[in-house]
Amino acid sequence: MTETNLFQEIQDDLERQRLEALAKKYGGLALAIAVTIILATAAVTGWNSWQMQKNQQATGALLKAMSKEDTEKEDEQVKALEAYANQYGGTSPSALALLHAAKLAAKAGHPDKAIQLYDRLAQDKSADTVFRQFAELMSVRSQMDIGKPEELGSRLEPLTKPDMPWSATAKEYQAYLALRAGDKAKAIQLFAELAQSAAVSASLSARATDMLRYLEQ
Repeated sequence: MTETNLFQEIQDDLERQRLEALAKKYGGLALAIAVTIILATAAVTGWNSWQMQKNQQATGALLKAMSKEDTEKEDEQVKALEAYANQYGGTSPSALALLHAAKLAAKAGHPDKAIQLYDRLAQDKSADTVFRQFAELMSVRSQMDIGKPEELGSRLEPLTKPDMPWSATAKEYQAYLALRAGDKAKAIQLFAELAQSAAVSASLSARATDMLRYLEQ
């Protein structure tokens, strides 16, 4: 398995876990709206049931900002989404805007900007905990190859608790960081826990099992 395929699998798992966390937090209707926003489609349904302090205008503004993706460069859309987040700070759409802006910044070849946006959301105490934790996870993921393993591992530690929505992914990242730090024993321990856990996805369990076989050769 190539590094690209590996991280694509992790990304797919992470996306599934994120949507499950949103479903648990807000319910099916709000999840459908969140998915709509994430995929940058033009469908706008169920606004009257969306439990937020901001009104339909805020949601419409976000959809409008994200709809520019097909006609403007990523850099311009990142600016538009940041402006939206500044205007509607502390709301769920604002958090989604920052997440999407960070994704676009990375796509445009600006990893430092992406990390800055993820960190901004992770440190925003007015944002929902679910979004803050996801931003923390994505910030660490963006620095896996360049950051200090010990520092990144410490940032992941609070996310590995069993009741956290992305605990399995956080633990997987910790295992890779342990390898970067030269701590093979810790990496084996973490991969073994993931491989033996019934709570993780089949693909994550398979990756952990493969890593164990490789490390124990």
